[in-house]
Amino acid sequence: MGTIRPSDLTPTEIGDLLARIYAADHGEPDDAPTPAERTALADYLGCHEDARAAAYEAWCAELVGVTADEAAYWLDVEFVEPCP
Repeated sequence: MGTIRPSDLTPTEIGDLLARIYAADHGEPDDAPTPAERTALADYLGCHEDARAAAYEAWCAELVGVTADEAAYWLDVEFVEPCP
C-alpha cells in the first residue's frame, strides 16, 4: 500500500481501512496500513468529526463478529488521536 491521504478517501474506503486495522489489532493477519499511515488516519479522524462519523457508518455496514458498540469504543478510545 502506498502513502494514504485520508482526505482523498471516501467514507467507504476509510471504513475498509478501519476494518483491516481493527482486525490486525485483534490478532488477525491482515494487510494493515503502515504505522505512519495508521497515525495519519487516526489524526485525520480525530480532527474531522463528520468524516469519522461517515467512515464509522460505512464500517458498521460491513461488521462481522463485532458489535457496533465494540467498534465505536475501539474507534473513539483506542484508535482515534485527539485533535491537537
